[in-house]
Amino acid sequence: MDVPSDIMTKMERFCAFQERCEQEVRNKLRETPISTAQRDEIVRRLKEHDFLNEQRFIETFIRSKLHDQWGKLKIREGLYQKGADSSLLQEAINAIDEEEYAQVLQSAIEKWKRLHPADADNRNKVLHGLLAKGFEVGEILQALRS
Repeated sequence: MDVPSDIMTKMERFCAFQERCEQEVRNKLRETPISTAQRDEIVRRLKEHDFLNEQRFIETFIRSKLHDQWGKLKIREGLYQKGADSSLLQEAINAIDEEEYAQVLQSAIEKWKRLHPADADNRNKVLHGLLAKGFEVGEILQALRS
């Protein structure tokens, strides 16, 4: 199938700039005046030439969100909204290093307490703040005990 080379080049640059998921690429392609078959062909070629790699996207997304102190629940929801493959998503979430994750949670607790000094000793408020970041109740309570 023939696809416009300028659009192909534009999409290669789009994917090379940062990791993208297929849904982002398809959304960007909807802005172009090409057929659905041409869009499918562009996505196929991007995958074939490794510009588009779902596994790599998921791993990069997880690393960046752990850096932003997101919990597993919020990371999973973010990937779900991006249309990530659910089996790859679950596998990557399960592969998060538990020690690193515990450090991220501890860091998030310390940051929350720094930003909310008046409520730092109120366990319920700390718990609520970290639930919003996507951490699980059990994880938070265990981290607060240590």
